[in-house]
Amino acid sequence: MANQASTGQDTPSINELLAEACLTREVDDYEEDDYTPAPRDAFHSDTTLCKDILRTITASSSLAIRSSTISMGSGLFTKEDIPDGREIYRSNPLISCVDAGNPSICHNCLQDTAEVFKKGGNGETTKACTGCLAARFCSKKCQRAAWTKFHKDECKILRENPQMGAHNLALHRLIFWQQRKLITTLQGKAIDAMESHFNEYTKSGVRNNDIFAIAEAVREATGNKVNQGLAWRLAPTIRVNCVRLRPAGMTSSVGFSLDILSAAINHSCVPNAHIFFEGTQLRLRSLTKIPAGAELTISYVDPTVLFTGRQELLQREHFFTCACVRCKAEKKELRGFPASLPAAQRSVLTLINATVHAIRSPGLNPHLEDLSVVETELRTVTSTWPNHLDPLPSARLTLANLYLGQDKIPSALRLGLQGMLLARRERGPEWVNDMIELVSVLLVAGNLAYGKALAGVQGFPTLDDLRTVVYGYLYEVCKEAGRAFGGDSGYTMAIGDMFAKLMGEMGKVRPGMPEFKEDFDESQERVLMWAGLKMKGLALTS
Repeated sequence: MANQASTGQDTPSINELLAEACLTREVDDYEEDDYTPAPRDAFHSDTTLCKDILRTITASSSLAIRSSTISMGSGLFTKEDIPDGREIYRSNPLISCVDAGNPSICHNCLQDTAEVFKKGGNGETTKACTGCLAARFCSKKCQRAAWTKFHKDECKILRENPQMGAHNLALHRLIFWQQRKLITTLQGKAIDAMESHFNEYTKSGVRNNDIFAIAEAVREATGNKVNQGLAWRLAPTIRVNCVRLRPAGMTSSVGFSLDILSAAINHSCVPNAHIFFEGTQLRLRSLTKIPAGAELTISYVDPTVLFTGRQELLQREHFFTCACVRCKAEKKELRGFPASLPAAQRSVLTLINATVHAIRSPGLNPHLEDLSVVETELRTVTSTWPNHLDPLPSARLTLANLYLGQDKIPSALRLGLQGMLLARRERGPEWVNDMIELVSVLLVAGNLAYGKALAGVQGFPTLDDLRTVVYGYLYEVCKEAGRAFGGDSGYTMAIGDMFAKLMGEMGKVRPGMPEFKEDFDESQERVLMWAGLKMKGLALTS
């Protein structure tokens, strides 16, 4: 994105090549396509371009694109104070592409049809296009709209390469749209101003061969009507500047999206803002109070990824080493552990991923279908770790969810509480998603039928205690979801609906009342004691 500045010799700009590509009808000589990009001015050097870009969004705060205070390029700044938990802007990205193999995300409206917890979900999967069997749609209406907008260009390509990555598909779409004259002058100028790290890519033989092969594939897909130098240069531009396509409530991204203004936002592992998607719309919200004049930051990678993993991803995809306060603190903490720790952390991730795969594909790895065996192995590997050290909290939450699927409620509840409450996770989007996992376990445990069956199991918590705890937890999740995603997000509204239904089952004492806080604290203490947790637990906010 906006983190580095390129150098090189005089060559045509992307905007010039985009215009040329629309007119080219013959195969260009390879010698003419072999070039190094020219030094480019960043976004902020063209004030007219910056103003035009800012006009394309719906902003709730006054923003400006200026020279970054944390990188060599441009940055996005706020000109006024932004409160914690407020929307900063929303936009309609230029291109959004879904990862291959995702059965529930519609490639047109980007709705998750399988997620019944969200508004709009119906618990069903999408239907595959009969032509390519790769693109998927939630309805005939979406399929027809996608065909007109982009899929008629891509159907044949996806039929021949159904596992094409979202980045590569975005490049094909961009070139096709330019040929159809759908790329505006503003969009072309903005893409030209984006960081590409072209020099860094071409210095690596493997990466250079990779983007050259992609460029050649694009050339062939367009009937040899596109300048190969254009595709060669655009390939890394797309990779560097796309943001993760991650809907509210999802723990991982489902593709990538090219949004012009977001390309000007720099990275931090402790960002002051975050991006999520509400259907096809990108939204940026604050994660903390942001004073006037401050630069906005987002995380380019999943913030739950380990320190070593984040650094590897940032170096590989964006060519810089992060030195934010979080990375410095985690690097310092890791010095107190054996040098073998990173390998042990990766082994935990491998174990949990293999277990999830084994549960989803019975018979493939019977050894891992016995979750008690997996849990014992996890304890063995992490026996000397502090409870907050990643990826132990996430591993416990994943096992809790798997235990829940096997109706082993005590184990699910114990691990869910340990994974959530022993982690050092700040409130925010990831906290909401993890708490929903724990609430799901508590809801099942507090179900009357399960409660009666489990009443005599090793001092298992009473129904009253479990329900009081789940009311308190969901109350906090509901408030935090509103802060993290906004009250008009489908995810937030679904959580609110769940909370409202539960409130109908309660008596006169409800969350928000002083009397409830007393009941909650006592019930949570008993539940945590049963789970072997000697701690205060979650504190209700006023």
